[in-house]
Amino acid sequence: MTALARWRAGAFVAMTAGALLPLILAQWARGRYERALAAREATAAAAYLTIVTPPPPAGRGAGYDLPQLLIRARALEELPGFSGRFEIYHATAPLVHATAPPLPAATLQRLRREVAVRWTGDAALAPLLDRDGWDVVGAVAARPATRTWPISLWSLGALLLLLVAGGQTVGAIGKPRHAWRQNFRPYAVVAVLFGVAVFAEVRGAAGDATDRWLYDTRLLMQEAAARIPEIRSAPAGLTTLARGAEIVPGDSGPAAAWRRAADGVPTAAVAVRLAPGRWVELRARPGEAGTAGWLAVVLGLAALGPLGALIAAWSTASAPRPRRETVAAWGFLAPSALHLAAFSFVPLLLVLYVSVHRWSPIEPTRAFVALANYGHVVRDPLVWSALGRTLLYALYVPVSMALALGLAVLIGGRRRSGAATPLLRALFLLPCASSVVAVALVWQWMYHPDFGLINHLLTRAGLGPVNWLGDPKTALLAVMLVSVWIQLGYQLTVFLAGLRAIPQAYLDAARVDGANAWQRFWRVTFPLLAPVTLFVLVTGIIGAFQVFALVMVLTGGGPLGATDVIVHRIYQTGWELLQFGEASALALLLFAVLFGATWAQLKLLDRRVEYA
Repeated sequence: MTALARWRAGAFVAMTAGALLPLILAQWARGRYERALAAREATAAAAYLTIVTPPPPAGRGAGYDLPQLLIRARALEELPGFSGRFEIYHATAPLVHATAPPLPAATLQRLRREVAVRWTGDAALAPLLDRDGWDVVGAVAARPATRTWPISLWSLGALLLLLVAGGQTVGAIGKPRHAWRQNFRPYAVVAVLFGVAVFAEVRGAAGDATDRWLYDTRLLMQEAAARIPEIRSAPAGLTTLARGAEIVPGDSGPAAAWRRAADGVPTAAVAVRLAPGRWVELRARPGEAGTAGWLAVVLGLAALGPLGALIAAWSTASAPRPRRETVAAWGFLAPSALHLAAFSFVPLLLVLYVSVHRWSPIEPTRAFVALANYGHVVRDPLVWSALGRTLLYALYVPVSMALALGLAVLIGGRRRSGAATPLLRALFLLPCASSVVAVALVWQWMYHPDFGLINHLLTRAGLGPVNWLGDPKTALLAVMLVSVWIQLGYQLTVFLAGLRAIPQAYLDAARVDGANAWQRFWRVTFPLLAPVTLFVLVTGIIGAFQVFALVMVLTGGGPLGATDVIVHRIYQTGWELLQFGEASALALLLFAVLFGATWAQLKLLDRRVEYA
């Protein structure tokens, strides 16, 4: 087999996988929704029997009147419009179908221990509790519905188009590039359409399962209200029938289920008639509301075919050696790329998603609110105050840069370099290399108003002690001083590297021309340090806007919010107020501010940053 034939065979295998895997996934998802529906209907049927079955004659326990239970069970099987497929057991004996196999005693004992829905074979078993809700006296077995036709007509049509386009693309591999591209582009478009069609099928299966549960539960509620008149005036007694749903007062409505958003939360609902003029509304979370993730999965599987064809075409068009080098390069880049995707791109997408939802761990629903979180953040005066304090705090960056540049010139000159220079660099770099929490705890002790080192020295000098961290007027300044001390060593190291990169010949030529030390620094050294200066300034501003640990340990955002910077405000919004939607919106706004500030600095200084 030639190399071209092997690559075409590989592309054909990828095309087949891209066509079959989405269909297999859709079939699995449909079965998953059917199984979830069977489990919910088994629970609802068990609750219905508990409500409508009378107790046994007086003095015979908290179970059920067995003849009446038998009647109710068989009536449930014959209920018009009911789609559930049930077998009801009293102890281990079947009640609906007399010829059905009995429930294994071990299964009944396990239900009594777990008191939860469990699967046995192809049936979901829900425990049938006694009227007091203490003991399991039987079980309700519900089987999921089976479908004979595994694919819809839309998906079938998209599949046929996909196979035709894929076959043409595979056949064009090895031909001139323009001919191959003419076939690849329609193939990629058809793959996307096929993925969307399969996703629509999955979404439709989820919505259909929700609708059938609503219809069946409505029938059970109406049947219970017909048999127990007291329920008509007190529908709260039906809540056990609708676990995971909500029963609210309502008006007459259409027989079909409908979708609408209640306070930003999508709901599926049906109108339930309990008595003449007595209506309630049964609401549940629509199954299709949780299918967004399926779209990415299905599109990814459908893209296997075009991706395989693209790799095969590239492999046949390139020489073996460059191809091996490219594959090796991507092999080395793959771990870093996966790390970047997992810990940067995925969290960014999650933040984007959370920012447009009302997301709180104490709320059961996460309503879509569009840009409402951004509006709340922009109108919040605390956010603007925190942003102003952050801008004020960032002023430490030019101060620390000036000190670092001066120290770098003093200790980093070529003629002044000696044995003490590496030691000085290490001492200055030590605070930056140390833990921020440890450094903050040391400075917290030094700032202590009673026995801190700084106030002790001030007292010895005849000055009164200062409550550095407890006074709103000095708290932010105290944090800025610590930041200068931490960042000084890092900035000094970068400036020293920049000074080492300046050719000595430039300085010698300036000295020959009669330039003094200041003129050599201002006319030669500082202009050549412009890329390094820009790098230190940009990274310093970004770090200043992201300060959190230092503020959290030193002041906790106080006193009276004097050190409540923007990241601390994000933390308080998310973890103290439990408003993760607004916190995510604020984080994205911070990203926009940092991006704008960095872009403005790069444009104003008009220099290309070079990383050493």
